[in-house]
Amino acid sequence: MPLPALLRRVSGPLSCCWMLFVCCLGVLPARAADEPRLSARSAILLDAGTGEILYERDPHAALPPASTTKVLTALIALERLDPAARLPVSPLAALAAPSRVGLHPGDRVSAEDALYGLLLKSGNDAAEVLAEAVGGSVPGFAQLMNARARQLGALNSHFENPHGLPNDEHVSSAYDLAVIFRYAMLNPAFTKIVQTPNIWLHVERAAARGQAVPVMVATHNRLLGSYEGAAGGKTGFTNKARRCYVGEVERGDKRLIVAVLGSNALWEDVRNLFDYGFARYGLATPPRATPAVLITQARPNRGQRVTMIVPPRSPAKPVVRPGVAGKPPARPAARIAAARSPAAKPAARVTTTSSPAAKPAARTVAAGKAPAAKKPAAAPAAKTVTASRRVARN
Repeated sequence: MPLPALLRRVSGPLSCCWMLFVCCLGVLPARAADEPRLSARSAILLDAGTGEILYERDPHAALPPASTTKVLTALIALERLDPAARLPVSPLAALAAPSRVGLHPGDRVSAEDALYGLLLKSGNDAAEVLAEAVGGSVPGFAQLMNARARQLGALNSHFENPHGLPNDEHVSSAYDLAVIFRYAMLNPAFTKIVQTPNIWLHVERAAARGQAVPVMVATHNRLLGSYEGAAGGKTGFTNKARRCYVGEVERGDKRLIVAVLGSNALWEDVRNLFDYGFARYGLATPPRATPAVLITQARPNRGQRVTMIVPPRSPAKPVVRPGVAGKPPARPAARIAAARSPAAKPAARVTTTSSPAAKPAARTVAAGKAPAAKKPAAAPAAKTVTASRRVARN
């Protein structure tokens, strides 16, 4: 066969193979670029409605879960304790390593308040108070935790304590934490707690002869108030576990759960996973807002719970509670839920909003009379009193 004819016959198939090779080179990097970039050792993204796994990275690896352990602790306590029950604080519970709510031996706290301290402040002292009330001791409660985990299908977990403080035998996995959190979110009381930005607890101090003392606790979950649809979550950290998280975000008719273990850039990892998941459903993530600012000015009256939060990008203003003598309500007027009585009324929440142009209120004190006319008049000195701010530590 002449050489030109042979080249024409072979050139057709070769060109097709070359075009296919070039297309593969273009497609493969694009697919890899779509996947979220993570620093975490283990992670999972789960559709809470269907249970479908949308993304996973070594999801069954047994790793230290740190304070994400407290999700299971809270679930068992909610299933076995009356929220109004008054729980004693033992010397062992009061000596728990940080972080702590600040409970002292002989204090008493309601089961409900202990749960808020557990899930918002991540109080290890609150965890041991609940564990002793349910299981009689920390080891006894750990047995209940392991049995409940197996019932829920968390088969790669083994718990030695209710808070996640370091223990070589205390491990869980991203998959197990997602399964436990998915079930816990079916409990309305649990959902209410993890969606709360901050709240006043009432601790009956032994040193004050049982008098209730208000204690503020605030969430460590940075997604609340800054990520659209954030429905609650639990963080964790130890030197060995690094940064951990399990939580849920709801957008449209979709609820997604993310669990992350061993992260070096926690909030970037968590946001990337949620962004990736909602993008699959065409639910684009809006521009990120500045995290909400929590403002505290004065303690509430005994028996009253108050939650105060300033929306993102609003200038901070002094928060004035209605009924404080000599001070008018802050502008614009706050929307206030009914205050709870010590017995049965629900927690009151005060949410304040500020217009973008508003400025903090100031009180000016004159310096005195002006000097003689021959000398230039001294400008009055001004003293500005502003509200103190407390930003939730995450």
